[in-house]
Amino acid sequence: MTQISSLKPLSANRHRNTYWQRARGYFHAAEHHLVPVTSRELPRAVGSFPLVITHQKSGPILQALLGVESGRSAFVDSHGCWRGGYVPAYLRAYPFYLVETAQDKHVVAVDESSAALQADAYIGQALFTADDKPTPQLQKVIDFLGQVARNRALTDRACRSLDEAGVLEPWPLELDIGNQPWRFSGLYRVSEKQLNALEGAALHALRDTGALGVAYAQLLSTGQKSRLEAFARARENEQRLPESESVFTEPDLEERIDWDSLDFDEGYEG
Repeated sequence: MTQISSLKPLSANRHRNTYWQRARGYFHAAEHHLVPVTSRELPRAVGSFPLVITHQKSGPILQALLGVESGRSAFVDSHGCWRGGYVPAYLRAYPFYLVETAQDKHVVAVDESSAALQADAYIGQALFTADDKPTPQLQKVIDFLGQVARNRALTDRACRSLDEAGVLEPWPLELDIGNQPWRFSGLYRVSEKQLNALEGAALHALRDTGALGVAYAQLLSTGQKSRLEAFARARENEQRLPESESVFTEPDLEERIDWDSLDFDEGYEG
């Protein structure tokens, strides 16, 4: 997981002579077992991994469950390749992130420990122009992160609406990984019973905030439990036999990504 100490606000003064090569794999995502997702991602996310709701200081948020334990993703294999067909937007702009400041604002930050920033002028791309403006490539990343942030705000509002409507319940999720079951705590799901019991104004309020779409997507995504179990078992096997290839690994996603496009909509096309 990206350490707080390695995330620094992006600025021309600090990063004028920094050169960037896009990461060609997903080693940076290997330690993320939970990542935020937005309602804009749901058409692809719902069929890729279980969606859960967790309670943070800022309120309930929608997240993708990518692993069975903190610090290890089941969706990244030992070679840094992504399993599955969809990569959450949160992970796609690496080594850049949008970080919330103490003033409830967001700034673009960069992981200065990333190998993607160790290039020179001969093999990398500059982050800033001679007049200290973001290069076109960097501006695309900034625009992408802005889109993600705006959709994240809408998704957070939808999750708050679900919480206020009383339709969230603890999810005592248990996965069969082989040797012993994995039990989770702190996860929440939508109660289908409570959702179906809503009428009138309460139901309209959920519709108006986009919460109904989030609710149905979360319920549908629970069917991806078996996919997560399979990937987690494969990851366990790789840990024991690091040179072996997992039988669960899907075709290399790297061959199907347009690395020159960071448009949010393009992310759905994978």
